[in-house]
Amino acid sequence: MEAISFITNELGPRVLNGIQYEGIRYALGTLTTFFVLWVVLSQFIEDRKIRKPTPRTKQIKMELKASFRTICVFVAMDILIFEAANLGIFQKYNDFGQYGMVWFWISIPLWIVLHDAYFYWTHRAMHHAKLYKRTHMQHHRSHNPTPFTAYNFAAGEAVIEYMFVPIALIFIPTHNLALYIVLTIMIFKNALGHCGYEVFPRRWARLPVLGWLTTVTHHDMHHERGTGNYGFYFTWWDRWMGTEHPNYLDCLDQQIAASKARKQAKAPILVPAE
Repeated sequence: MEAISFITNELGPRVLNGIQYEGIRYALGTLTTFFVLWVVLSQFIEDRKIRKPTPRTKQIKMELKASFRTICVFVAMDILIFEAANLGIFQKYNDFGQYGMVWFWISIPLWIVLHDAYFYWTHRAMHHAKLYKRTHMQHHRSHNPTPFTAYNFAAGEAVIEYMFVPIALIFIPTHNLALYIVLTIMIFKNALGHCGYEVFPRRWARLPVLGWLTTVTHHDMHHERGTGNYGFYFTWWDRWMGTEHPNYLDCLDQQIAASKARKQAKAPILVPAE
């Protein structure tokens, strides 16, 4: 009876709340990106499509099915984290006064920088022959990605992707709002990184500071070639470790040149008046 009571009164509501939160977070990032770029703006940003043809409905259905599995894994781990937080294992807190607003704003970019390092090394590790088939191969079934590729994970990769959250919470005092902000940034960056359109100014990649940010092309090349360009937010680790594709910048230059050529071809021919 106690087990039934726990499932009914405790576990059931937590599962429902977790599905609601993770489902909304996923939909917010992927559906917004898909609707804005693939539906509303597609005709206006046609020259920013990185690769053609556009993926078919069959691929998107496969990605949505895998995404549901990923959400289920994330919900299960959410429950474990919140339970452990109640036991004092993780440094999650609600009171802004506990660490102050300065730390609140520092903690968000700190999470991003550390997540980038975690993502790079786990991503690179999952490309090892002994791990690839069991973890990362499902994700690369999306050779030409869509926003829904963001959660196209095997269960093993979903666990690995999520594990950064509990690891970080052990060492970094994090306000609940800061955590939600970081998780929202993660899903939007993930969806944009797989959107198939170069939404960032291509010339940024050659600038001293802005060149640290990964473009959509940076990750798209990873899907196209199946290796290299392992970074998520920044190009740092790829450049430090020599895993950035050597023609990454050239690829962006070629996109700029192709875009100019298309615009010139569409430009009206002016006939001088006699």
